[in-house]
Amino acid sequence: MSARDVADMTVPELIDEFRQLADALGSAWDFRKRPERYRRTPERAARLARINALIPEMERRVPAGTLAALMEDPEEDVRLWAAMRFCAIDDELSNATIAGFCEKVSPREALALIEHARAPPPGRPTLAQMSVDDLVARFSDACLREFWTRHCGRGRIPLDIELCNTIDGEVEEIVAELRCRGACDRLLPLLDSPNITTRAEAARATIRIAPERAAKALEAVSKSGDSWELGRAGQSLRSYEEEGVIPPRTPSQS
Repeated sequence: MSARDVADMTVPELIDEFRQLADALGSAWDFRKRPERYRRTPERAARLARINALIPEMERRVPAGTLAALMEDPEEDVRLWAAMRFCAIDDELSNATIAGFCEKVSPREALALIEHARAPPPGRPTLAQMSVDDLVARFSDACLREFWTRHCGRGRIPLDIELCNTIDGEVEEIVAELRCRGACDRLLPLLDSPNITTRAEAARATIRIAPERAAKALEAVSKSGDSWELGRAGQSLRSYEEEGVIPPRTPSQS
């Protein structure tokens, strides 16, 4: 039996078949899950042709809110297909859906973290007026915001480099205040943070008071495979070697 003409399908039928095809095809973001789906077979080609026929019909007839809801579908592959194909409906949610997949949080959590990264910190109290505990909390928060700038870009460029540099400057100001108070050691526990940017920034902040431990943390970041932090960590290590803060690494360490 041939497939029904998409123009003859009801809205619920369009959505149901879209979900089924998304699950059968898999997304382009994780080839490890059910890899047999990605084999170049006639069946896969037919499914791709079918979902490509459904999409413009859905854009014409399915309410925008319903299309956006697919970006928060319980099924991961449905969310990602919807985020990639219906991004014009809600570009921010589309971006957050993909970011959430990358960072293993829900689209709404990702959206909130992206918005938090874009929001400047409060102007009061000033860093000089803050306690050491509050400075450490502000440092952690700034590092988290810096991490999420990798998903704050617009269009096809995910990283907002200008925002990243701005927050990096905030981190430096916080570290300078802690250094003036002789309190950089309070950042040492953050060398074990689950967030890679926090670990890297804490290592740079403590390299002169705990060079061996901080260098080890930076070394791990440089070998992490992280698309943004590995290069920065490697550059930091080279700079500290040149300054004599840490001994030169062996070739196997580089």
